[in-house]
This record gives sequence, structure tokens and C-alpha cells, in this order.
Amino acid sequence: MHSIRTAILTTLAFSLLLQVAYFGSVLFLVWRSSCARGAGQRAEHFGSSQEDRHESPDYNEGEE
Repeated sequence: MHSIRTAILTTLAFSLLLQVAYFGSVLFLVWRSSCARGAGQRAEHFGSSQEDRHESPDYNEGEE
């Protein structure tokens, strides 16, 4: 009887541990995805502002 109780408690403990690890990994992936998306938007915004400044026809005509 003692071994059955130990087996049930061990199974419950490991299932809880697996659920916590799964939930943590999902949170980590969501966090990493949002960080990558934010960095991409900042890079896109930075790139477009650089292109506007360096490739604008008005800007180039003023240099000549």
C-alpha cells in the first residue's frame, strides 16, 4: 500500500513539474517573440527615416 501511495504522489509531483515547465516555456517564447517584433519595428522605423533623409530628391537637389 505504501508503494502505491508513493507512486501516485511521485506521478502527481512530476506532472505538476512538467506543467510548470511547459507554462514557463510558453511565457518565454511569447516574451521573446514580442521582443523580436519590437526590435524589428524599431529597425524598420529607423531604416525608413534614414532612407527619407538620404534618398529624398529635395535633399539631393539642395546639395548641387
